Amino acid sequence: PRFIITLTMMASMLACSKTPPAAQPEARSLRLVQALFLDGGEGHEPSGLTMFNDTLYTISNNDDDTIFRVIIEENRALMQPHIRFTVPPLEKKVKRIDFEGITCDPEGNFYLVSETTYRILKISPDGTQVDWITPSLRPYGRAKGLFGKKNANLEGIAWVGANRFVVCAERQARGFLEVEAEGETVQVTTTVHDISALPIPKQRNADYAGLFYDNGSLYALERAAGAVSQIDLTGEGVVEKSFWLYREIEERPDLRYKHRKYGHAEGLFMNDKYVYLIFDNNRDAREAAPNDIRPLLLILERPNP
Repeated sequence: PRFIITLTMMASMLACSKTPPAAQPEARSLRLVQALFLDGGEGHEPSGLTMFNDTLYTISNNDDDTIFRVIIEENRALMQPHIRFTVPPLEKKVKRIDFEGITCDPEGNFYLVSETTYRILKISPDGTQVDWITPSLRPYGRAKGLFGKKNANLEGIAWVGANRFVVCAERQARGFLEVEAEGETVQVTTTVHDISALPIPKQRNADYAGLFYDNGSLYALERAAGAVSQIDLTGEGVVEKSFWLYREIEERPDLRYKHRKYGHAEGLFMNDKYVYLIFDNNRDAREAAPNDIRPLLLILERPNP
């Protein structure tokens, strides 16, 4: 059954975790509806999740040219190529684009965020039109202290309105960039939020791994904490309103991956009924099945407000 706990109680149960700050929003545990392994996902590293016309879509951070459908069946999920595309050339050649987040608008256009180029790519519903719609966002983040660690840059994206997005910086420091991109004009507001109210296991850092926007509310996937947070971005910082916890589910003996450093959620989407989380296991196997390297999709009951 779902239950509500305070983060003070959580901290006492997780003695190995870092001590959270005194001011603590309420948290509740998410209820698992279904855990599905992704056939066709072997060798891919899914990162990011969105939905259009009741179909889930993801990208893989080691596939620079493909958007994948996620087909849900009774006892499994399938990861299938949906659109193949060619990335437009950049002024500076990069070896790997490293797409880490995906979102879409009501017309079915996809938007991907690249960790290595710090840019947003727009792809039409049929994949025929592909354009970079921002320059590098790196200067905007660096000016506020973001992007200070290698491989810890842009990690998630949410469409919030016409030409408007929120993207997140992963960790050390973590934060948000609100982006308005129209033509050649780009406006960016950067907010740093590197202190977590949630207990974080040792050897990990507070992070953001995915974003979802819904009716004026922004939700962030806090991978290291095993939680989804509902937040408000204000002119003076970040206000954390609530937390939905799933760590106990990903740590179940039948679901957890061998190496705790890997096997964590990297994509978030919600509808009226469910919270969807997709896991990038970095091709690691589960403890319960040493030869099974399939990624994982969790379907969780979305709590009432």
